[in-house]
Amino acid sequence: MDNTQETHKETILIIEDQAEFRHIYQDALEGDGYKVLLAEDGESGWQLAKSEKPELILLDLVLPKLSGIEVLKNIRADAETRDIPVIILSVLGEKKDIQKGLESGANDYMVKGYSKPREIMSKIRVLLEKIDFKKSINSYKLLVKEGMADAAKLQQDIGLTKSFDCPYCGKEIPLEITPDYTRTDGHWFVAHFVCSECQKSF
Repeated sequence: MDNTQETHKETILIIEDQAEFRHIYQDALEGDGYKVLLAEDGESGWQLAKSEKPELILLDLVLPKLSGIEVLKNIRADAETRDIPVIILSVLGEKKDIQKGLESGANDYMVKGYSKPREIMSKIRVLLEKIDFKKSINSYKLLVKEGMADAAKLQQDIGLTKSFDCPYCGKEIPLEITPDYTRTDGHWFVAHFVCSECQKSF
């Protein structure tokens, strides 16, 4: 019988200041074959996220040096890390805390003490599978011209002052659309403006 442990290519970063929780998550992840990186505070966690670019991040909110929300905002603001999925694991379980975490860019939010390790592992697997699926989907980039119907209103609504040019680098910003395969009633797309030069989204 082959007892070789299944291994995954994915690296998961745990940003957690409490050693007990770090070890629980680390043991569960390594037992499931993932490579694990550890950070004890927000500042070192952000630096590891930027330098190592893990496939997923487990993030506490109450952290020394940089709060979890600050770390999350840094991750989402940086072109190299903005697409890394983040699951918040926090003792803060009130509705306002969950809403703030999700609005700041977290992919999911789980409350310590209520979420068992196997539930966390299940969330991680599902999220990584979704990310792998999205990577296999083609996206399309379209340029919006000023003379098109509603182009001026669209420009105003997204806050661009110089036509559809990037306010940071001056390059023309295409509209990137990605098929939404969760809908079956016709062809649906998720769309956002993203500068092809500096990778900032609008």
